[in-house]
Amino acid sequence: MMVPAVYAQKGVGDQAGVARQAVQPQVVEVSGKLVEIRIGLCEKTTGRSPVGTHVFLETPDGKSLNIHLGPAAAVADTVATLSVRPGQDLTVKAFRTEKMPENQYVAQSLTFDGKTVKLRDKALRPVWAGSANASPDQGTPLGRGRGRGRLNPKQN
Repeated sequence: MMVPAVYAQKGVGDQAGVARQAVQPQVVEVSGKLVEIRIGLCEKTTGRSPVGTHVFLETPDGKSLNIHLGPAAAVADTVATLSVRPGQDLTVKAFRTEKMPENQYVAQSLTFDGKTVKLRDKALRPVWAGSANASPDQGTPLGRGRGRGRLNPKQN
């Protein structure tokens, strides 16, 4: 499934998404109890999609975390399949940039009830972005090159 560029979000004040930046932020693991899932305006984004989906967690030490999942239209199907409910334990692999407010993150994956939902790959590229824009150096997630069995030229 290809999501039009209109659903892209670049982050807080950045000209390019983190997957396209030379230095990527560190991925950390945060966990807590789900307070709510909220769809609404992302006040800090500079991308073309102002509406995003966020989960709000309360950590064991009482901090409130705002975890951005992605543009609402791009993650709608994923969110519809989540069987999370307020008060449920949720573990999130996430990152943040220096420009983001404290206690705000972008999710790479969510884990609950022994299930993991992947939202971004190791390069932090959103799964809804597909592989159409992958460079020949990236190949597919399995490392077998782009297209139908075509090998990456640098692997020969």
